[in-house]
Amino acid sequence: MKNSQRRNDTIDHRHPTRDWFVGLLIIVALAGCQQTVQELQLDRLAEPEDALAQLRSAIHRQDWQEANEVSPSVLMQYHDDANAIELAAKAAHGNGTSDVAADLMSDACRIDSFSDPSRTNRALAAHLAIGRVFDCINLLESSIKQQPDQHSIRRMLYQMCWGVEDRPRSIPHGHYLVRKRQFDLDLLLEMSQTEARAERSDTLVEMASRHSQDKRPLVAEARIQFDRGDFDQAIEILHESLQYHPEYAPSLAILSRALVDSGRHDEFAQLVPTLPKSVENHSFYWLAVGDWCRDHQRHTQAARAYWEAVRRDADIRESWFKLSTSLTQLSDSHAELSPEAISAVEERVILLTRFTHLRSQFLKSGKKSRDTIVEIAETARDLGRLWEAEAWASIAMTFPDEGSVDVKPVRDSIVRQLRRDTPWQIIDSREEMKFDLSHLPLPQISIGSFTESTQANRSTIKTSSTARIGLVDQADASGLHFFGRTSDHLDQPGVMHYQTLGCGGGAIDFDLDGWSDLYLAAAGGRPPNRDSHANALWRNLDGTFADVTGVTETGDTGFSQGVAVGDVNEDGFADLLVLNYGPNTLLINNGDGTFTDSSSRLDEDASKTTWSSSGAIADLNNDGLADLIILSYGEGIDAVTRECRQETTNIVRACSPLIFPGATDCFQSSTGAGEFSDQTENWKASPSVVGRGLGVTVGSFDNEPGLDIFIANDLTSNHYWSPSTENGFQLRESAILRGLGSDDRSPGQGSMGMATADFDRDGDIDFYITNFLGESNTYHEHVSRGLWRDQTAPQDLLTPTLPFVGFGTEAIDLDNDGVLELVVANGHIDMYPGEDAAPYAQRMQIFQRSNEGGYRSIDSSIKSEYLQTSHVGRALWTIDFNRDGLTDFAVTHQTEPVALLANQTSDAGNWIEFQIKGRDCSRDAIGATLQLHSGDQNWIVPLTSGDGFLCSNERVIRVGLGNLADDCSAVVVWADGTKQSFESLTPNATWLLVERDEDAFQLAHP
Repeated sequence: MKNSQRRNDTIDHRHPTRDWFVGLLIIVALAGCQQTVQELQLDRLAEPEDALAQLRSAIHRQDWQEANEVSPSVLMQYHDDANAIELAAKAAHGNGTSDVAADLMSDACRIDSFSDPSRTNRALAAHLAIGRVFDCINLLESSIKQQPDQHSIRRMLYQMCWGVEDRPRSIPHGHYLVRKRQFDLDLLLEMSQTEARAERSDTLVEMASRHSQDKRPLVAEARIQFDRGDFDQAIEILHESLQYHPEYAPSLAILSRALVDSGRHDEFAQLVPTLPKSVENHSFYWLAVGDWCRDHQRHTQAARAYWEAVRRDADIRESWFKLSTSLTQLSDSHAELSPEAISAVEERVILLTRFTHLRSQFLKSGKKSRDTIVEIAETARDLGRLWEAEAWASIAMTFPDEGSVDVKPVRDSIVRQLRRDTPWQIIDSREEMKFDLSHLPLPQISIGSFTESTQANRSTIKTSSTARIGLVDQADASGLHFFGRTSDHLDQPGVMHYQTLGCGGGAIDFDLDGWSDLYLAAAGGRPPNRDSHANALWRNLDGTFADVTGVTETGDTGFSQGVAVGDVNEDGFADLLVLNYGPNTLLINNGDGTFTDSSSRLDEDASKTTWSSSGAIADLNNDGLADLIILSYGEGIDAVTRECRQETTNIVRACSPLIFPGATDCFQSSTGAGEFSDQTENWKASPSVVGRGLGVTVGSFDNEPGLDIFIANDLTSNHYWSPSTENGFQLRESAILRGLGSDDRSPGQGSMGMATADFDRDGDIDFYITNFLGESNTYHEHVSRGLWRDQTAPQDLLTPTLPFVGFGTEAIDLDNDGVLELVVANGHIDMYPGEDAAPYAQRMQIFQRSNEGGYRSIDSSIKSEYLQTSHVGRALWTIDFNRDGLTDFAVTHQTEPVALLANQTSDAGNWIEFQIKGRDCSRDAIGATLQLHSGDQNWIVPLTSGDGFLCSNERVIRVGLGNLADDCSAVVVWADGTKQSFESLTPNATWLLVERDEDAFQLAHP
């Protein structure tokens, strides 16, 4: 969780704010003023009335006409005198011929072999005044060739090349400066910004406007638009930047990526034969080639392209990540790919991700955390970048001692490994750097070569639904009146960080009458105290709700965030796990309409204050007993007491989460005696980068036996835990390597909600993750066994969500046509005044698959007063509260009571519903997968727990059948991989499927 203001000060890839180019201009301009005409010492002054003296006098009197007349004589007589030529340049400038002045300044620098850095600076100022950025770069390159030890000049060359996106041209100079110990913290931060552009483009855009015949500086703005996901705008700008310099490789490399990422594959194929050889020096070009091959199912060629990308630049995490996933896909068919090398590639992906997270954490600390710099140095060392590691460690030694880490031994250990001839990147001892894929075929790009499987990325599921979706908020009409909130003042500026998440809830049929009830969380107090508004249990009485909190003894007063529903003691009655900022609460269903507070059965450290968010209940270790997953958003009470104020207004804003320490999520197993034991350490469930968990879903997702846990983290990579039994039961984290760590390019996003389903009906499980403003939500498509790919852009889902802050989300078949819609609750984290501030209240979004492929937004076309109004949405979960076979859903908010959206779709399709119960496995049977068949149609539906952000869905599987009316057949694949078949299942009915029972049981339905 974070806000646009907080992101802008550090790593906001979509909205860069730092403009070092402006600072560079100021430095150059000041340097240009350091020596006036009167101060120039001319060794060759002969007579008072010679041409040079006359020129100097004319300039002193600002008689530019006379200066212009005498300048040619001076240039002829003093053609090898740098000072005289500079005077002629001054005269040209005074006469308004700035181009001539800049050329003369360059001549002056070359004549004295660039021995005077101040003159070089004045020459740069002359060129920049007329927008000749690339003449500056050429001048600087000439300078350091003759004067390699002019480090300030080299630093400017490095920055200018970096500014115009010419990373291959820039990097060697950064390395040189570090090796010569001419570095500072800013240089290290600049060199390590590899994910997206951090610098603004304003100044470079201005440079392009000054020089009508050179639009190459526009590449900076194009890169920003590319990073924001506005590919069409980036392409338009890039075409303009190439207008007079069509072979400018950085622009062509970014253009290649923008064309591929926007799905304009044929345009890319047409571009490739025209590209100059120089573009192959850019990793961005090879990433584009790899992505094109990957999208065309040419996995061998994709791997070769990604390998070429890492050869060009070994520091780009995205290249290594894509190489890793390609190698995983090829490992079964290419025996020559050694497991050791593949593992080394995977390890580098993890290290690069860790490095990026640490860098972001350091920036969010205000560039003050010495301990974080030490971790950065150690990670650079582990990556084999010893010169950089030593530089970071040296910087750390200049910081105040924080007492927890001794920097000197770390630096000394790095220095002992360094020699004068040590390369920037160690290669010999690193398997991933020696990895050779030159035997794989080079990519062959051709027009019109889409395969059927490529078109499937657009999901061409045909629907014949003519239903008119209707959604009506019936909370009031059904008697549901509840406002769970984290503060009583959320409708005004000043929201604290701990108040931003909102409150969740869940569906629970606590009395087993067949009508799902609602449990709703509340907060409002001061964590970790139990002084908040009470949570509430609302009993569903044939479609209307009654508050039964008192009689059921469920009114927990902790600072409640999320709710997990499940049968923790295997007695057939659903229990409640309430996730609090502070001690969590376990409410055991007694089966008589009451609950017992059994929080003492939880294994929690009373000496620590943990900020829990979401949770799940499922049998992780396959012992037949339900276990608990508790997400941790943070530790301690600093988030409660610390205020972050906006500098110009002094108004309190929600702080960046990175300011506060994260915490490891907690995995508790059932002891079999009604107690729970923290097994996080025993199950090896401590990730390499601690997350800030917000959303969770548990089920069988990777087509392998056993339960998987997918966790959405805020600002760090997501986590995906799967079981391993090699050394007893353990959990292995692999989100990054599976393609689930974040989107295709970022190491981490502001991830919150998650929807889990087979969106494209291809027989495996996909995920949809909500993210923060400017990031877009992410559509992860399951592309091969246990591997997912970011397909947000191909599904037309990238641009629509960029202006929103997404929280709760679910996949719901609103019209029962057999194809799921995506429903997203949006709302900013705080209210902040100002014209540029994103709105606090935001509209809900609903996306539906189109017959042409991809998704389209339909919320504006749905008859719904709720959808036409903006809300500060938070948790969202499913429930068929009126039992009409149409899926309804509940939504919580920060500034208004809970909404209950009744699905009133007319002409909806048929449906079938299942409750699945275990005998040998846990009673809730989480991890089972339903394979449903009707006519020529098939569905795969996972039975999950957790269900996303702070919530628990109704624990049923409901499938829309459209016009299909014949009996269905079903296969249940239990979590251990065993299968069980059921036949003759009538539509528009609810069926109970029990493990090892041959017959399905039809349940009564109104």
